[in-house]
Amino acid sequence: MGLAQPTARTRSEDAEAFGFRRLRRWLVAGFVSANLFLIAAYLVMVWLGPRSTIEETGRSMRTLALALSEQVEATIRSEAAILTSLQREIRARGGVSAFSETAWYEMFMAHLNLFSDDPADKPLHALFFVNADGIASASSVGNPTRQADASMRPYFVFHRDNPGEELFISEVSQSKITGLWVFFLTQRISGEDGSFQGVIGISLRIGRFEDLFDRLGLPADGTIAIHRMDGAPLYRHPFTEAFATAAPAAFPGVAAMIEKRSGYDQQVSPFDGKPRVVGYNLGRRYPILAVATVSREGALAAWSRTMSWFAGLGLAALGMGGMLFLFSLRHLGSLEREARMRRLSQTVDQNPHMIITTDPDGVIDYANPSFCRFTGFSPEEVIGRTPRILKSAETPPEVFTDLWRTIRGGHEWRGEMLNRRKDGSPYWASIVISPVMDEGSGLCGFVGMQEDISERKRIEGRVAELVAELKESNEELEHFAYVASHDLRQPLRMITSYLGLLRKKLGAVFDEEASEYFAFATSGAKRLDRMIVDLLEFSRIGKQSAMESVDLNMALADGLQNLRVAIRDSGAVVNVAENLPTVEGDRSELTRLFQNLIGNALKYCQEGRIPVVDVSCRDAGADWIISVQDNGIGIDADCLDKVFGIFQRMVSRDKYEGTGIGLAVCRKIAEHHGGRIWAESEVERGSTFLVSLPKA
Repeated sequence: MGLAQPTARTRSEDAEAFGFRRLRRWLVAGFVSANLFLIAAYLVMVWLGPRSTIEETGRSMRTLALALSEQVEATIRSEAAILTSLQREIRARGGVSAFSETAWYEMFMAHLNLFSDDPADKPLHALFFVNADGIASASSVGNPTRQADASMRPYFVFHRDNPGEELFISEVSQSKITGLWVFFLTQRISGEDGSFQGVIGISLRIGRFEDLFDRLGLPADGTIAIHRMDGAPLYRHPFTEAFATAAPAAFPGVAAMIEKRSGYDQQVSPFDGKPRVVGYNLGRRYPILAVATVSREGALAAWSRTMSWFAGLGLAALGMGGMLFLFSLRHLGSLEREARMRRLSQTVDQNPHMIITTDPDGVIDYANPSFCRFTGFSPEEVIGRTPRILKSAETPPEVFTDLWRTIRGGHEWRGEMLNRRKDGSPYWASIVISPVMDEGSGLCGFVGMQEDISERKRIEGRVAELVAELKESNEELEHFAYVASHDLRQPLRMITSYLGLLRKKLGAVFDEEASEYFAFATSGAKRLDRMIVDLLEFSRIGKQSAMESVDLNMALADGLQNLRVAIRDSGAVVNVAENLPTVEGDRSELTRLFQNLIGNALKYCQEGRIPVVDVSCRDAGADWIISVQDNGIGIDADCLDKVFGIFQRMVSRDKYEGTGIGLAVCRKIAEHHGGRIWAESEVERGSTFLVSLPKA
């Protein structure tokens, strides 16, 4: 019994010693392994760290460029809305000729007051009008306006030579009056016949972007820039005059960025000569390129500091290197994640759009200040609830069914809804909802962004009402013309018949003067009947048309067949280009178009001259331009806009017969086919009528 206790104690001591030895071995092995791992990890980080950091920085710059392009496009879109509203008012008043300089000024100021409630925002705008001669004859800056010559400005040349209302974004330039740097957003003003009547534009001071860029929290040596598609600079933050005055050729990498649309790259800056990490994104709606950069040195600064600190710490604490390495790596990862989350939080918090995030069940776990400020809900009232707090009864259930089916399937959903604020007031919102996936492709929540589009919806609704009213008015006028013309023919036929009976009964007793009177009356009745028939045909255009693919060669052949007697009697020469295109339209109407234009060329030719008519076609991008050229009497330049009016005659009826409705019919046929018609002419040398028809 006495030996049992020492034996048990020895065994316990041996076991404890064995445990200590084993622990010691594990500690030594851990120490050696930790240090070897530390050295290997350090070498790996030295080799791969810069590449990974540059890639992460590139992705961050690309994200920043994406946010920048959306913000800039939103700013341009709001400015373009002012120009669109001005275009509607100009048309409503009858065109630019209806405006005096004071009227321009008053309209400009009214629109600035309408589109900008913030007095501090108004000085950032300046509306102006440049007439067709290139003279800047009206401005919101002052009344009267300094009559500056803008005929050589790129925006004026662009709009003068390009029909349509495409928005033109000019290069940045320094105002000679205020010394401020600005760029212009401009649109062409066209008359009803498509003629160029001038340019309306808005000069946008680059200071408008200062607040936006200040909120982005760029690194110390970071830059943000906006370019046009041709590389021309629009704005840079921080702004430098060297950037603003640089030629597009100074930015050789812009072409490659535009081709790739979005991404990041490394380039040497042409301004400071530093290698930079460049993120870029091409605008979706407007021809702009947003670029965000940070110097390679700046991108690697945090990594360099971390590596220096890590190496010093490893050398100073070699015995505990493994443990300190694991702790430092974990701490470094935490710091990086916190920095990324902080940057993301700042971007989302400062975003002017309403942003919320939810869990997979749709329960809100975050709402940015813009959401709370606009809807009236406090963060406490939003978090923990679902977006149903914004729901109105105006949105059909099918919309929500489609929404949930789309986002639960891992796809982005876009749409518009009529929502309600906390006080019950409605607002229209453009909504984008995207699913958030984890690394295992599992759904971990959703992020939604809303933009208030109530004003746009109001304007669209008003435009739709005006279009409906105009359509109804046009239909009533056309119906009236048809009914009135149809009912007028019966009494005219009666007048003509009784005039003929009277002539048979009394012709024997008529003297020369009475016979002449009867001839005048009969001719007038027949001419009026011809005008009524033409008016009936005019009112029918587009009413019973069957749109199909029409070979213009066949339509032209039909028209020439109808004119074969007139061509033969006049001895005319009609030259037709080969292989005219095929367009979408009504064959009978297009035949009438050719017949009227060629018939006019035969009719309005000087006596003793053989009519020569050339029919040709050229490609104008989205349209075909059909040309009918003659060697007739020509049209005075002051009458070129009038010849397409109904019952408009530019020559005496005694010399050339006709009702004056043929070219009006041509104009209506061209417009019914989505095109337009215009004329070019020289008196005594002939005319050319041109018709644009959309490609099939």
